[in-house]
Amino acid sequence: MTRFVLFRIGQSVFTVFGVLTAAFFLVRLSGDPTALLLPEQATAAEVAALRTELGLDRPLWLQYGLFLGKALQGDFGMSFRQHSSALGLVLERLPATLELALTAFVLGIGMAFVAGLALRLSGSRRLRALFYWIAFVRQAIPIFWFGLLMILLFSVSLRWLPSLGRGGIEHLILPALTLATFEFALYLRLLDAAFSEQQTQDYVRTAYAKGQTRARTILQHMLPNALLPIVTVAGINLGVLLGGAVVTETVFSWPGVGRLIVQSVSQRDYPVIIAGILVTSVVFVLINLLVDLLYAVLDPRVRLS
Repeated sequence: MTRFVLFRIGQSVFTVFGVLTAAFFLVRLSGDPTALLLPEQATAAEVAALRTELGLDRPLWLQYGLFLGKALQGDFGMSFRQHSSALGLVLERLPATLELALTAFVLGIGMAFVAGLALRLSGSRRLRALFYWIAFVRQAIPIFWFGLLMILLFSVSLRWLPSLGRGGIEHLILPALTLATFEFALYLRLLDAAFSEQQTQDYVRTAYAKGQTRARTILQHMLPNALLPIVTVAGINLGVLLGGAVVTETVFSWPGVGRLIVQSVSQRDYPVIIAGILVTSVVFVLINLLVDLLYAVLDPRVRLS
């Protein structure tokens, strides 16, 4: 088990390093930030002076070396726009992203488990058709469009909930439900497919042959085995939510990391973009590392392989 853990940690460190390197070079493709930081009538001398001040006049390989040396010390530079620590700006936004992503994750997977167990315990075809119709319709609607529909209905028409910003729980409901309903559709289909696969296994037939009830067989025997594929997908999806709720944060003006990265890209604020990508990638990698370890605990065949 120790060897398995060390191997996964080594993979995680290598992945984060790769993301950091790719982010450094790719953000340079967005253009020269001096064009946005200076007025249009700025002279060539002023542009050259600003490039020197920002360190952009040096060769790219030297910029990367200096950046990597500082990054290993936790210094990702100062924001070109806000003149404060890039990493500090990202970490200020991280709690908002965590709040939204974790709420949506818990709601989505909770609704899916309730619906999936209801389908198995009841055996109702009409209920299955209803849930699957809801799941297919929800997955067919893009997140940004669904978010706008939620705002139109609950904020504009009914005036029940606020549509923008972060505040009390009432501000969290619409963006969280926008993400959670999409997660619900995914997990419901996965859970139902996992139950269908377990239904054909010998241990299920044996449990029924021993006289166990349908509910006990499902909850005690089928559910733990059906959780294995769910754990893997849930870990990946949680990482995606934490690092990729950009659209939802933008639609609802939610002050999270994703929205900060989008704003920084349009402003060509290199340090903030890189710091934001790094933080989200570290969170994503850590979650996947924990999922790998959890999967190894649930299924010993994984770590033995």
